[in-house]
Amino acid sequence: RVLRGQARTLVPAPSKAWNPEREPPSKSISGTINLSIRLPEEAVLHTQGTAGSTLYDALMAADLNDVWPGGACGGACNCSTCRVEIDVAPAPLLPREDDELDMLDSAAAAISRQADAAGEDGAAVAEVYLADKSRLACQLVLREEDDGLELTL
Repeated sequence: RVLRGQARTLVPAPSKAWNPEREPPSKSISGTINLSIRLPEEAVLHTQGTAGSTLYDALMAADLNDVWPGGACGGACNCSTCRVEIDVAPAPLLPREDDELDMLDSAAAAISRQADAAGEDGAAVAEVYLADKSRLACQLVLREEDDGLELTL
């Protein structure tokens, strides 16, 4: 059971690398990007990625299969299952390319239709997919200035 406003540890741990109590390193090693990932049930996972690789690569290496669908297309920008929301970016992120924008637009249209069919406000739901903080992890290349990036799955 989860009490509002209180984080809890997920049990059992999804992998040996999983430790929601682990604090992020205070200083990154050159080329290593520290990431804070907000998971369901208010848990936060601190992990690392590598400069020059994608956020998708870092998330897949973190073994989040229990809480994140990953990329159904394998990171080829042919789906939107790796969509994340960037909460804190230490530096301005690289802009979204046309392929990423097109995929997010397609996903927004699909989710909007589903919400409308369920009697919800489809336009409001679609706005989440189109917001600037909405990114496809497979298209976001990590840079050293992204050290400390915080995101929500």
